[in-house]
Amino acid sequence: MTREETSRLSFNEVDGAPEDLTAQVALLTKQVAELQQFVADRAASGGEGQPPVYATVEEWVRDYLLPGYPRPVGEVGLVRWHWCEQWWRHDEAVTRLTALWYGWEHARLEMTGMLGWLRELDHHLPMLLGPDGPFRSCAPGIDGSAARHKALTVAVAEQAPERWWDWWDTK
Repeated sequence: MTREETSRLSFNEVDGAPEDLTAQVALLTKQVAELQQFVADRAASGGEGQPPVYATVEEWVRDYLLPGYPRPVGEVGLVRWHWCEQWWRHDEAVTRLTALWYGWEHARLEMTGMLGWLRELDHHLPMLLGPDGPFRSCAPGIDGSAARHKALTVAVAEQAPERWWDWWDTK
């Protein structure tokens, strides 16, 4: 009995002959073993040798993230979410989006990998798009208006006095 013949059989069509049932059990056992081996090989390789779906973080953001997870964005103060069409000018955004892209490329290879990745996305989107995120002073071009990119002010840090960190040295 071939795999196609077995898959076409319903329980009502089996006449109960021990030979037929034995053949079906043997075939199903073989199929389960093949599937288990496939899953084990895939898990052992960790997806190694699999090329990424997206070649760059920019491609991933443009073709996957933005269309797949749309948020209502607009003028600062008028909406909850903020976006910058020049997102690649914001170091924090590049770091977070690259981490999300790498995580997505890895998670897609695992059976339930997207569950963990979605938790990461749910954590990072509010950080990126929220009122304190890197795009808080930017606005996308909507209804013919010009997009606005505004670099954030970077906090200043003074250098510590000489020998300040000597206590840290454990040598």
